[in-house]
Amino acid sequence: MFPKLFRGLARRQLFSRGRMAFSTIKVTYVNVDGDRVTVDAEPGQSILEVARKYDIDIHGPCDGMGQDPTDYGEGPCCTECRCFLASEYLDKVNPINAEEVEILKHCSDTTKNSRLSCQVKLTEECDGITIAIPDWDKEDYWVQIQ
Repeated sequence: MFPKLFRGLARRQLFSRGRMAFSTIKVTYVNVDGDRVTVDAEPGQSILEVARKYDIDIHGPCDGMGQDPTDYGEGPCCTECRCFLASEYLDKVNPINAEEVEILKHCSDTTKNSRLSCQVKLTEECDGITIAIPDWDKEDYWVQIQ
């Protein structure tokens, strides 16, 4: 009935309709097959946090915190949670930092719309944002950065 990307989501949305908090915003996730789902988020949440809340399949093993500070330091250490933001929302989220820019350089399909979902904090101005979730080859990525 629903694509794998959205496992468990439809049931939760069905029971939560009509009970939105005052400050919720709508966030739409789209996968490479064009499957879309729109969910409620709160300002201040990251795109990854919202995806996890609704069982949307974005892999983010480091949660934006790095793996081991002695190996990676502070902040993100991989591109596994990367996503693409709709252009009209790029200036409505927190600005990209130097570490995120450096990490995204390792992806062959990085564009000006590329961000790490663990690093993007949603604001009230993000109501209606669309986030594309890419399909990518993890093995190819790890070969490139070694």
